[in-house]
Order: sequence, then structure tokens, then C-alpha cells
Amino acid sequence: MLKTGLIQVYTGNCAGTNFVPLGLGLRAVGRNLRVHISCFTPSELMDGALLISDLLKPNLFIHQPQGEQNVTGSDWNPTEIDDIKRSFKISKEALEGGQFDVVVLNGINRIVNQGIIPSNALLDLIQRKPKHVELVLSGPDADKEVLERADLITEMVTHGEKEEALGDSDDPDCAPTEVVTGNGKGKTTYCLGKAMLMSGIGIRAKILQFIKSPKAYGEVRAIEKLPGLDIETLGEGFLRTSGEVPDRKHLDAARSAWEACLREIFSLEYGLVVLDEINIATRYALIRPERVRELLFLKPRNLHLILSGRNAHKDVMDGASSVIEMKEIKHPLKKGIKARKGIEF
Repeated sequence: MLKTGLIQVYTGNCAGTNFVPLGLGLRAVGRNLRVHISCFTPSELMDGALLISDLLKPNLFIHQPQGEQNVTGSDWNPTEIDDIKRSFKISKEALEGGQFDVVVLNGINRIVNQGIIPSNALLDLIQRKPKHVELVLSGPDADKEVLERADLITEMVTHGEKEEALGDSDDPDCAPTEVVTGNGKGKTTYCLGKAMLMSGIGIRAKILQFIKSPKAYGEVRAIEKLPGLDIETLGEGFLRTSGEVPDRKHLDAARSAWEACLREIFSLEYGLVVLDEINIATRYALIRPERVRELLFLKPRNLHLILSGRNAHKDVMDGASSVIEMKEIKHPLKKGIKARKGIEF
């Protein structure tokens, strides 16, 4: 159980599924926290949620409104509206019941903005949150009063194609390359959430972590229970960024990680490979950016590739199908709240 649960809000111009709260849930499960996720935004990847829930039970429960939802948020029919309201009620019961440590309403901001759920109903939900429960809200156009009550706010801005795209404009059959960068929270958890769901629909996925050292982080523990998802932590931990030349151990670790990256990408065993924090390795000259950009064009055409970490190199971003920037608007560290087991690591 968390000692203190906060309110996190992820908003911005990303209209599709926000994978950050799903990845956060995966990490929390690895620390034996109980997580309830309601998804109000349609996505073909959500078809794998039932399998993931089954593999991670009883710690993870993922709920989706039944039936087809429209993506544009217009011309809602009465059945869709009733279904969404029923899902909101289920989320409210999960929060107020206190048996969950983390409660996620993924895509709720858009639903409130469309007037399907009144804003005062969401504000009342926030007011009723038990102290120990982490409440995570996502979706574009978050309500101003909700933002005022949040402890953490990340604005997600998509540049280029939407993150749901299956290919780039030049070759529709080519799997996309995404860069996830910015100074805000959610980069790694975005990757975790997307990899988790893709593995759930039968697309084998691998996460290679370039900076983190091999420790039993929450995501590592949880992923051990998912047969379609692998993870390796290949770094040496905290990287000092005072402008000095990085320690030899970081250079050697990055070289080994890059070799592992090439092996996995060209093994043809995976449909998704995540290079977590590779942007940091590039920023501090552990890996040359021109080699990373070259990889974007040489990768197997049916391999979905995600590169994460702040300070992504311009040449790498220019070569990607889309760039998602996480902008920090508000962060609990500024209030002296330290990183918490199951939420930040």
C-alpha cells in the first residue's frame, strides 16, 4: 500500500490511446500494488488487455466499455453514452472502495470535455480519493479545475504522425519508428504500456534499457510474468552529466548495449523493440547519433521501433515517423515528494 497517493494528469494533443498510465500500472503491479484501469479511448491494442489482466491477476484489473466507441468523439449514440457512464461508475467504486492502490481513468479528460461525464462528477471523484490511492487521469483538454488539483501534470505533444499510425506516409506497410522525449514524466512508462499491450495481441516485444542498472525495478518484476514481453537492463545506473567525459564503465556498458540492440533488432524475433533511454546515451556521447539515425532506415521494415529519453538528437527525431514530447507542467519533486516504490521505480 502507498503511504500517500497523488493525482497525476496526462493531457495534451494526443487523441489516441495514452500508454503512459498502462505502463505505470505495469510497474506498480511489479511492486505488488493493486491497479484498476478503465480505458475510455478505443484502440486495436486494447484487444490484448484481457490476456494481460489474466496473466497479472489479482494485481491488475483492466476494464473497457463494451461495444464499439467512436474515435472522433462526435455523434455518440445512447448505447455508447450509457456504456461510458457505467464504466465511470465502476471506476468510482474501485476508487472509493480502497482495495486498489492505483486507479486509472485513461482517456477520461476527453469524455469530460465532450460533456458525457460532467466535470463536477470528476471533481467529486478527486475529492473522494482515499489518501493512499494514486489517481491517474489522461486525455486531451483536461478540465482547468482538475489541473489545479493535480500533483503532477505532463503535457504530451505529438509532432508528425499520430502515435497510433501503423506505418509512415512513404511506405504504409513499414512499421513506424517513434521517438519519445521531453523533460516531463512518462517516457519510459509510455514504452512499457505500449509494449505490454502489443505483447497481449501476440506481437512479441523486447525492451532494452540503456542507462538503468540491472535491479529488480517494478517493471522488471511484472514483465517476468508476461511470456510475450522481454526486458534487459544494460546500463550502469546514474549517469553524471556535469559536462565531463563519462566514466569508462558507462562507455563500455553503452557499447555492449548497442551491440545487444543490433542483435535483437536484426534477429527478426520481435515485432516491437524499445530502446529505453537511448536518447540520453546519445546526448552524452555514449553512442553516436549518426549510428542511431542510420538504424532507423536499416531496421526490418515490419519492426516497430521506439526510442525514448530526454534530449533526443535532432537528426534522430527528423528520421522518425513521429515524435512524442513529454512536457513537464507540474511535478511533485518540486514539492519535496521523493520517488516512490511502484510509481517512479
